Amino acid sequence: MYTGQFDAISNKATWLSDTVEVVDDRTEATIDLTNPALTVDIVVTIRGRADGSWRDYYVPSSYGILATASIANGKVTIPGPGFQWQFEVSDLSSLCQGTYRLGVKITIDGFVTDLIIGTIAVLEGN
Repeated sequence: MYTGQFDAISNKATWLSDTVEVVDDRTEATIDLTNPALTVDIVVTIRGRADGSWRDYYVPSSYGILATASIANGKVTIPGPGFQWQFEVSDLSSLCQGTYRLGVKITIDGFVTDLIIGTIAVLEGN
């Protein structure tokens, strides 16, 4: 699992992530997500602002989802062996400048993992 701060993004530009590779903890081998024998689902969410207020701790995680990228909506792709996501300007333009919570949940053959739990700084773009 990765935890931490991602690079800043603009709320007025497309955000294409770097390719993320999934590594098996036991074998340290990269998992090829293009393997047709695997059933894979990936969901990336940007949720409410991470401002250190009480809302960060007491608001249910399903509340406040502001943008979602997934395999189902076509915003997560698996170019192989890893994956990447893309948020369009229309996904990000409603976000005010600030720090938001970013999460990536991956399911492989029914096994669910929170792959990324972090934050993303959104800047007011041009």
